[in-house]
Amino acid sequence: MKKIHREHLSSTLFVSLILFGLFWATRPQKSSQHLPAKEVQNLSALELDPNDPFQNRLFKDMAATFAGADSTRFLTYWQQLKQLQKAQAQLTSTQYRQKISNRISVGALFGMYWNFIWIYLLVIAFTYYGVQTLGTFLFLRYKQHPPPDAVKILTAARRALLNSNKKNLLTLGRACGVAVLKIFVYFILFAPAYVLAYSIKSDFDTESTLFMILLGIVSNGVLITYANKFYHFLLNESRKGYVRTAVVKNLKNDFRLGRRSGISWRALFGLRKNFRGHVLQHIFMNARFQYLATFKEQAAFIITGLIIIEMALNIHGHLSYELLQQLLYRNYDLAVLIIWGIFLLVKATEWATDVLLYRIKKRLGYQ
Repeated sequence: MKKIHREHLSSTLFVSLILFGLFWATRPQKSSQHLPAKEVQNLSALELDPNDPFQNRLFKDMAATFAGADSTRFLTYWQQLKQLQKAQAQLTSTQYRQKISNRISVGALFGMYWNFIWIYLLVIAFTYYGVQTLGTFLFLRYKQHPPPDAVKILTAARRALLNSNKKNLLTLGRACGVAVLKIFVYFILFAPAYVLAYSIKSDFDTESTLFMILLGIVSNGVLITYANKFYHFLLNESRKGYVRTAVVKNLKNDFRLGRRSGISWRALFGLRKNFRGHVLQHIFMNARFQYLATFKEQAAFIITGLIIIEMALNIHGHLSYELLQQLLYRNYDLAVLIIWGIFLLVKATEWATDVLLYRIKKRLGYQ
């Protein structure tokens, strides 16, 4: 456990120091109104051009003639005059005024960050539940050995051609409808979030939070990809020797849904899945442990997906959109601050996952 904490803490501090350095280097410079001394103010009143080589050379000759060994001090005043005029030109530029006017307070950024965290937690919780439920359903469906949809359609079409009665036509229509519905569902689950969003609505504002949560769950292929992973974990576990041993010990091994001797719908859709007395319980627990090892990459995909959703859809008042805005106005210090917050969220997820896996291994006697 100490090794896990040490590794994550050291990497967090290392990256945080780098980002803090970038934040410090890109922070806005303070106004130069405190910079000029009285002599610099007098030079500024003469309306000199410090970038003019002729005036620069003339000033150096005058300083050397009248000040002698003390002329270095006057050359410093000339450099300060150059900095003063540069700062004044910047303050009067439209771009700088626009940049300052679009800066956001750290308190407002923290509110957006907190909103991003709870959206992320909701998406990851629903995705975690959906992956296990959908993966288990696919596994139970596989155990029934259903024929492929293409075979169902061809069989129903052959029967309808041989005998075009109402029953055969309804069977053919149902088979085609199910196949089309599956294609539509897979299209939604694999489609990028912005494709789905612009297919449904075109205007996004601060009231789109629930819609964004829904997009984060069902889009970008995260749910269906990890559900298929969980399904294959279940499939591999079901082929191991301990499953046969459990069957010999009279554990239930009927995988039919809704049957008294099989798997109930309540157990499948329960928040905490429990298949007590059934061999699926052992298969599920071992598969879930393997799935938890992939949880870190899944969490990273979810965070990336939420960032893309907020940026691509221009959802105002959210953290990632604000990141895009601050980059646009070259407020790089605020952009670094947002990136640091997102990094901490990813790191916290990885840290918590490693601790959870360690405790499960220790409880099961792996360590």
